[in-house]
Amino acid sequence: MRFVHNLLVLVVCFVAVDCTCGKPPIVTKDRCLGVSGSQSDNPNACTDSTECSEHYSCKDVKEQEGLKCCVFLDRACTTEADCCPGQTCPADRKKCFDKFVACEKDADCGDKGDRVCENYTDIYGSSSRCRLKPCGALGECPAGQACFQGECITGLPCDGTCEAGKACVASVNRCQDYANPTGREMAACPMTCAPGFLATFKDARNIWDSCNLPPVACVCAELPGLISNDLGRFSSIGAEPTKAIYVSSYDGQFGDLVVKRFGLDGVQTASEYVDGVPTGKVTYGPSGARGGVVEPGPDVGRYTDLVVGADGTVLVSYYDVTNGDLKVGTRSTTGTWTTHKVDGADANVGLYSSIALDSDGFPGISYFQSGADAAFDASTCPGGAPTGAKAYITALRYAKSNTKTPKFASDWAIKTLACLSRPPPPCEGCTATCADPGTGPACLQPGTGCSVVTVDGGVPHGCDANTQVCVVVGGMNTCGNKYNPSNLVEVPVGVGLFSSLAFNGKAAVITYMKRNAPTVVGGLAKGDLYAIPINAAGMPSAPILLDANGDTGYFTDVKFEPTTHAIAIGYHDFSSKQFKFYYAPQLQAGVTPEVIDKGTNPAIPGELNFVGTDSAIVFGNNQIFALYQDATRGDLKMARRGASWQVLASPATAGAVGFFADAVFTDGKLYASHAQIHAKIVSQIEQVDNTLHLEVLPAN
Repeated sequence: MRFVHNLLVLVVCFVAVDCTCGKPPIVTKDRCLGVSGSQSDNPNACTDSTECSEHYSCKDVKEQEGLKCCVFLDRACTTEADCCPGQTCPADRKKCFDKFVACEKDADCGDKGDRVCENYTDIYGSSSRCRLKPCGALGECPAGQACFQGECITGLPCDGTCEAGKACVASVNRCQDYANPTGREMAACPMTCAPGFLATFKDARNIWDSCNLPPVACVCAELPGLISNDLGRFSSIGAEPTKAIYVSSYDGQFGDLVVKRFGLDGVQTASEYVDGVPTGKVTYGPSGARGGVVEPGPDVGRYTDLVVGADGTVLVSYYDVTNGDLKVGTRSTTGTWTTHKVDGADANVGLYSSIALDSDGFPGISYFQSGADAAFDASTCPGGAPTGAKAYITALRYAKSNTKTPKFASDWAIKTLACLSRPPPPCEGCTATCADPGTGPACLQPGTGCSVVTVDGGVPHGCDANTQVCVVVGGMNTCGNKYNPSNLVEVPVGVGLFSSLAFNGKAAVITYMKRNAPTVVGGLAKGDLYAIPINAAGMPSAPILLDANGDTGYFTDVKFEPTTHAIAIGYHDFSSKQFKFYYAPQLQAGVTPEVIDKGTNPAIPGELNFVGTDSAIVFGNNQIFALYQDATRGDLKMARRGASWQVLASPATAGAVGFFADAVFTDGKLYASHAQIHAKIVSQIEQVDNTLHLEVLPAN
């Protein structure tokens, strides 16, 4: 029986062996484990390269006859177009090699701050390479940088241009040939890109030898937008209830008028360059600042003031520095901007502009004239023509439109409300030497052989070449201090400075400073606060002096209380450093001003800060608010009027902020715009870095 059993087993075995006839041999799994260069995530044997990942090929294993594995291969190439982005193809090697900047620390990657030193590892080993940082999930980048193809970069990648058939690899700032990738014609670079666009690779992070080559393709991508480092000055704010906040400001780097739009959550939704951009070559991304144009245009956009009509029309008054004109920009309800000159044919006008709408929606503008030309009719000045040359006649002027949407200078009626001659600047027209020998700046003849005896009786020496110049005074050679006549005082002598306009129905009030010349040689000018009422027919009354106590009337802001129509005026008193407040049922002299902020400095008892420099008075939730700057500390401050004024927590204190502060109330909140004045160091050179800020504050 045992024999029979064994025979049966043998027969079964023969049958089992015979069942495998004509079938492929059994392959053991993971046979390629440990094979040099084999694909780590595919350790099985292969029969064809289609079973392997990109950059691997099914090859015989020399050590094991009959075994084929997916093995890593060098990228062969005819041109750079056969390689990954960031690689080159040496003609004598015909293999792809990485092009990169080796580093040990971030400082090795340049001084722009956009490239960092990162570890990079592939099958060839590890190295440290300079690389751009990826953008945030929403495309956000650090200040001064822009997101380009998923990476944050300062300036333009590859200087904004590559030859036809080449694509920019931004991380290494290099253009790579991608005119004819073998077998991948659809991945080739277009021969041209639209202005403001650059040929590059669609995935900027998929570079160097470890890249996945099949999806690599050359595309035309929009370049980063132009970035200005001087935004926020001369800013003004307005609101379209339930919809948007608008802020106008001056781009000081390019000399343009800019209006930014924000949602009610305070998030910027648009930035529009309204005036100052010339027709020129598009060098940066066209959807960014100035449409990508860098050529200079006219210098416009200072002293902006903004108002929003009931239908959503936005109007901005501003000063055209290049032409000495008052201009207005209008944004229609469809979002189209137009600009036109209002005044400027016979004078330098438009500084300290203030725009407001009457109850019918018709705009009016108050503004300052710093000087006139020969065409100016001085007889239009109330009280007669001032003495002195027309070039130094200052004036408060008022323009009133006869339409809600003015488009031409002819749409405006212009009146001169007050005039005052200012003294000519020191050394005006001087063809000799302008210097101050100790008696004030004067135009003097140059001298020779000047010497100064030292206080301690030492050897006489000549004038200090850095600060002094030798001039003739009273027939003697004397060292005088150098004086630049172009360095005019920030606030000149004149009438109509810091003007502010508000309507009560169709009647209006304009507040302003009248700055008088000093009464003694070497003395300081003195400012007084005035107001002029204008009736519904557009006829002005005589100016009313509101405050002549010290040097006062700076940064005025006039508003009418919505229900009682009481008049409210905020202004800075330079003599006391205080922020003052005029409040009365109607405009009249003799009202004792309140003090919003005394300027008390808690950090230095006994010291006072300059407060109320740049300010706004706002009515909201049946309360009166004041937003203003503490110029000494560089803070944005906020106060609320109750039985007395209460200074609230400062909305912004980080850095030098609060410049050109303005505010508006809408949808239950206060919105405050202001500028941060800052400087940054680039390549060991100090550069302006000013920014516009918007604060969203609860009005309670």
